[in-house]
Amino acid sequence: MEINLTNYMTVETYENQEINDEVLRYRVYIPKVKRRKYKVFIYLHGSGERGSDNLLQIQHHAQLLNYIIDHPIYGKETIIIAPQVPEDQAWVPVEDVKQGTYVYDTNPVSPIQALFNDFLDKELERRYKVDNQFVYISGISMGGAGAIDFVTRFPGKFAACLSICGTMDLSQVKRLKRTPLWLFHSSDDPVVDYTPFKTGYEELTKIGADVMYTEFNDTGHGVWRKAYEEPGLIDWIFSKKKTMPRF
Repeated sequence: MEINLTNYMTVETYENQEINDEVLRYRVYIPKVKRRKYKVFIYLHGSGERGSDNLLQIQHHAQLLNYIIDHPIYGKETIIIAPQVPEDQAWVPVEDVKQGTYVYDTNPVSPIQALFNDFLDKELERRYKVDNQFVYISGISMGGAGAIDFVTRFPGKFAACLSICGTMDLSQVKRLKRTPLWLFHSSDDPVVDYTPFKTGYEELTKIGADVMYTEFNDTGHGVWRKAYEEPGLIDWIFSKKKTMPRF
């Protein structure tokens, strides 16, 4: 069932003057069913949804959030967080993503990323009743690369990551090993090169990571349209639980 996400996701902001003067704008869905703790699904939008209206990020290409909210189980046990990047900033350098030259940087690449790092690291569990064994992250395009960047930045924080038409720094694959990944891309994508995902999947498989890779050849950059319809996608996400590392 198609729903209007603005009716379900309220407007929120986060600020921390100790980090910077930025304002993190985001939408949040909180189930009406009361629980002691909730799963959390974080959605990162693409570059075209940047702005300051706290709206575009749930208006375009966010059908997956619709599916989660409308689900008879997951919609009752999952908080959804959908932050928005200001128009002049990014989760990761957009041109580097497009040109296939993205390199992970231990330093935040933008003020909004620095603030969202702080939100993830400290504020998320203070503000909401979070079951930290079930925190998921997803994104498309710039947000798909951003999701991989945050998994790299916080190894072991997320129970799973769904990244669609994004990219990754292949020198950092070992930092991704602890997090189950499902990567989607299309070989005819004219915007973001699919080969880092394909090669990353191969490298992660070699080191025993829990990783899946689905490649289309006819969707162009809009691969999320098919990815969202992939059988078992939502069940795969919510079946994952954060585990302690083995040494």
